[in-house]
Amino acid sequence: MIRKGYVDAGGGQVHYRHRPGQGTPVVCLHQTASSSAMFEAVMRRWPGPEPLYALDTPGFGGSYEPDGQPTMAEYGRVLLDATRALGLERMHLFGHHTGACIAIEMADAAPERTASLAMIGPVTITRDEAAMFKSVYPKDFRIQVDGSHLRKMWDYVAEIGGNSTPELHHREFVDTARAWAGHIRVYSAIWDQDFIALYQRVKVPLWIACSPNDVLWPIFPRAKELRPDAIAVELGGSNFQTDEVPEQVVAALAAFYAARRG
Repeated sequence: MIRKGYVDAGGGQVHYRHRPGQGTPVVCLHQTASSSAMFEAVMRRWPGPEPLYALDTPGFGGSYEPDGQPTMAEYGRVLLDATRALGLERMHLFGHHTGACIAIEMADAAPERTASLAMIGPVTITRDEAAMFKSVYPKDFRIQVDGSHLRKMWDYVAEIGGNSTPELHHREFVDTARAWAGHIRVYSAIWDQDFIALYQRVKVPLWIACSPNDVLWPIFPRAKELRPDAIAVELGGSNFQTDEVPEQVVAALAAFYAARRG
């Protein structure tokens, strides 16, 4: 059974999903503009003993709306506070796209609490590439009185591959509509983050994955080159692997965690 709850952290309440278990917990962090709902398919199929937690980043899902413009480090600190409030002293971190950007901040800030770091779509971009991405994301999803922003969001979800099923398309549209402001905030923070410096600095066991149809696939070879110690996995699907190929994600991650237990 997947349970839901809230915990106080940062400037408000952080919403989370939880599948109980035993041992070192896995903390899952979602992409933009999804929510912890993107990990439910993985949670339902999880074969290992580990408890699973999936957190909604502030400004997304059921979590509070932050003030101002948080940095990626500040997003990381809030979610570290949330894990402490949940009683998680040591954890495996698992981030997807934006979630990877937050997870690496958490691993860097609290290495003593990080058992491992797993990332789908590590964002190993250069400063020049960040400037290029900044010209494309974020999208202007500000609310319009004629409702035209809703059509723009629906089409955007399709453009990034979130329409493999009508149900997924609808769920991601709803999450995007809720997080229209969070989408703008978090992308602004991503392009200011020096992900490569963090990626080279963290000293924890690494698992990285991507898909040929993922928007971040072109930079995946760099992620492998920069950290040859990382276990690298090629997945199917596109930008929504946890929904499109959950069995693949579960099998690869469960094997990684089993090796850590051994």
